[in-house]
Amino acid sequence: MTIPLDQPLRAASITEAYARFWKKYATFSGRASRTELLWPMLVNLLLLIVLVLARNDVVSLVISLYALAAFVPSIALGARRLHDINRSGWWQLILVVPIIGDIVLAVLWLTFPSPEGIKYDLAA
Repeated sequence: MTIPLDQPLRAASITEAYARFWKKYATFSGRASRTELLWPMLVNLLLLIVLVLARNDVVSLVISLYALAAFVPSIALGARRLHDINRSGWWQLILVVPIIGDIVLAVLWLTFPSPEGIKYDLAA
């Protein structure tokens, strides 16, 4: 059974989560599960580490282009994850507070889903 893109995919595999990350490029509405958030974050981090370790001008351009391409879907995915715990996507602005903001957002992202988050689902 395939879960529609407008519903959170619980226990997503790494390939499913990463594919949904790009398919829902600029979708700020709806919800996302923890695995939908964590797998793409891990893949993006590993890709950037590998590219940074290569250290040359071409790779620097690739890093910049990839980071630019992944920026919008990362923000959208973070917002959808916050919706799953019944919080506004605007909570991501807490990142402007050094260190504390990172910790608070990480805790929010790792929080169990809330049934009230259903209000953020796309209209059927």
